[in-house]
Amino acid sequence: PQISLAAPAPQTVNPQTVNIAISADGLDLSRPSDMRRLRNRIADAAAEACDPADRMIVTPMPDYQCRRAAIASVEPMVQELALAARSGKMARR
Repeated sequence: PQISLAAPAPQTVNPQTVNIAISADGLDLSRPSDMRRLRNRIADAAAEACDPADRMIVTPMPDYQCRRAAIASVEPMVQELALAARSGKMARR
């Protein structure tokens, strides 16, 4: 399964939304260690979307507000995938 993260960029002159697909392939989401791996992938994707190296930003600080919003936007899907995995309704790879 894939999760699509949408990251708003509120500090730019022209706000934009960036969509990044995050793969859960190879993870068994019924296992806490694999859930941590998925959450790390999501955090990495949020950082990439919110603080891309090629974007001119007002401040050199990471945009933590954007990262939090992006991560929160996918949390319902993460919970749904975890529940499906624990109940055996999701194919494991």
